[in-house]
Formats: sequence, structure tokens, C-alpha cells
Amino acid sequence: MRYLKELIKIKTIDNEEEAIKYLSTIFADKCEDIKIINDVNNKKNIIIGLNTKLRDIEPLVLSGHIDTVDADMDKYLTNPYELVIKDNKAYGLGVIDMKCFVSSIIDLNEDIKNIGYPVVLALTTDEETTLKGVEAIIDRFKTDNIKPRFTIIGEPTSLKVNTISNGCFEYKVEVYGKSCHSSTPQNGINAICIMARLISFIEDLNRKYDDLVLNSNIVSGGTIINRIPDYAKMSFDIRTINMDNYNEAIGLISNKIKELSNEYKTSIDLTKCLEIPPLNCSKSKLVTEICNNLSIEIDSFSGGCEAGYYQNYSGDAILFGAGDLSVAHKPNEYLDIDDYYKYNDKLLSLLFEIKKENNGTDKKAEPLK
Repeated sequence: MRYLKELIKIKTIDNEEEAIKYLSTIFADKCEDIKIINDVNNKKNIIIGLNTKLRDIEPLVLSGHIDTVDADMDKYLTNPYELVIKDNKAYGLGVIDMKCFVSSIIDLNEDIKNIGYPVVLALTTDEETTLKGVEAIIDRFKTDNIKPRFTIIGEPTSLKVNTISNGCFEYKVEVYGKSCHSSTPQNGINAICIMARLISFIEDLNRKYDDLVLNSNIVSGGTIINRIPDYAKMSFDIRTINMDNYNEAIGLISNKIKELSNEYKTSIDLTKCLEIPPLNCSKSKLVTEICNNLSIEIDSFSGGCEAGYYQNYSGDAILFGAGDLSVAHKPNEYLDIDDYYKYNDKLLSLLFEIKKENNGTDKKAEPLK
């Protein structure tokens, strides 16, 4: 687990430079082609042609991210930036989410190159924040005529194939009220009270839909106790695979904002901050056939991730990784070491099965000799 140990040492919360340099060095003599892609935030991302040049191909894509959330140092029992092995578990920040995936690809590099089909590794550095990296990678794929036949995202799925993941849509609401002394609230417009009504409305929507999750996550407003607040800000998100219900829900929220704005005769702004498309390959005959042939269980992924971007662009996409998602983003994140090696075996089997089912006979899809 040398590579996993080295990856854990690299702090990748907002330091992609070191990680990209490391990956470029590691793969320099292990691949056919490397491209470093800057996104709109000028963060670096990397595309690696493991056995192919990065142009005019229809490859299998292995996709993941190397950034992590911040470490809650006070709650870690070990150094989060050191791989610690204890009781057959490997501890470290990002060990399952998702540095073990990158380590697996390095370990399996020679085997992957020999599957008889072009394979591309695409890694982003901002999945935990803006996801502009995957947008930049898809844009480069379009420019270079790279059309994935199939994409595997290595998020932690407990060795199950996940064919569904929620889209995630994040919004910011700003309420502009009118300040006055708190002894005469009738002379002002309390922005927090308006926001409270909107939060209550959003919470009520959770009972309207079975396949939508709405959360009010960040709320702020007010300055001192004896002044009516003239400004309040709130962030909320909506998670679902059902785009029709999402569109209906955000329409209802927009209408409620207009209603509150008219009632209080004030301004309320609604801004979309992030849009992660959902993944839904649950009806893919190819995926079902592959999983049946390999006796791999099919499940769904509760979080948002990069999979929907690939499905929207080209080909089927699934999530398949080692580790339990429930321990990600928490102190003392860990990976069962046995699962790491099981994953490596299953991933290779999965790649060969995809290649077989895809009938890699198209000349564009042949790897370099």
C-alpha cells in the first residue's frame, strides 16, 4: 500500500499542486499520455491515457477526485495525514473518499493497460467544493473527441455497483429588510422573521415528496440584540434523481419568495450556487448484464458526485469503490484492508467484462500497439 501511504501524506484540501505533481511523476513512465487541465477557478485537474493517446477515442474512463474535506484534528485518534494500520484497518483522511481508488489504479496499472481497450484515468481536485474540475474535463473530452463508452467513478460503495446517485442543487437566499430599534419593530422589516417563514415552507416540502430531500443548511442574520435585522442569508439544497419533482419544488419555493416579497414589500434574492446532475443507469441492460455475470450487488448512492456529468455526456456511468460511505467526511475515516484487495480483483474483472460486453471491435476504440 505504498501509493496509498504517499497519497495520504499529501494535504489535498486546497493544495492540488502537490497532488498533481505527484501523479504526473508517478504516471510519467506508466502511461501513454498525460494532460493537465485548468478549470475556471484555475485549479489543476489531470487526465491520463493509461494505454492510449488522449484524442479520437471511445475509452473506458476511470474517474475520481483527490481532494478531501478538512480534518477535525481534535477528534482524530491518529494523524489524519499519516496512513496508520491497526486491526486490519487503514486510517487516514480521504483513505476511502477517495485516495484508495487512485492507489488501486496505480497498483493495477499494468493489468489495466492489457485489457485490450483504451482506458483513461480522469482525476479532479475540487469535487468536495465546486465540481468545476469535472466540467473542465468534459469540455476537454469534447475538444479532443474523447467519447467514453463507459465510466466508473470510484466513490466508496462497499464493493457494490451503484447505478443511481442523487443530483444536488444548492441555493442561496438573501432577504433585505429594514432596520429599526427593537422596541418598535413595527417601524422596520425583520429579515430573520421573513427567512424563518421561508425555512418553514422548505421543511414542509419534505413531506410533499417521497423522492426529494430539502435541507436548510446555513442561516445568518442580525448584528445586535436591540436592532431589528435588515439582512438575513440562508443556504439550502435539494437532492433527488427526479428532475420533474425538483423543477416543481424549486418553482414552489420561487413562488413563495415572490409572495413573501410582496407581503413585506421588500427584496428577496434567490441564487443557484451549484448544480450536480443526478445519475440514473438503473435501467441499463449493459450494467445489469455485467453485474449478473460477476455476481456484484447493485445499489444506489445517497450523495452527489461526478457520475451524472459523464452520463449526460456519453455512455453509461456507475459508481464502484471500496469503503463504507458512512465513515467518509468523519474523523477516523478508515478502509478495511481486505476490502482494498478484494476491490482490486473485482475492478479488473469488471473492466474485462465491460470490454467483452462492449465488443471492443470499433477501430477507434482500439488501444495503441
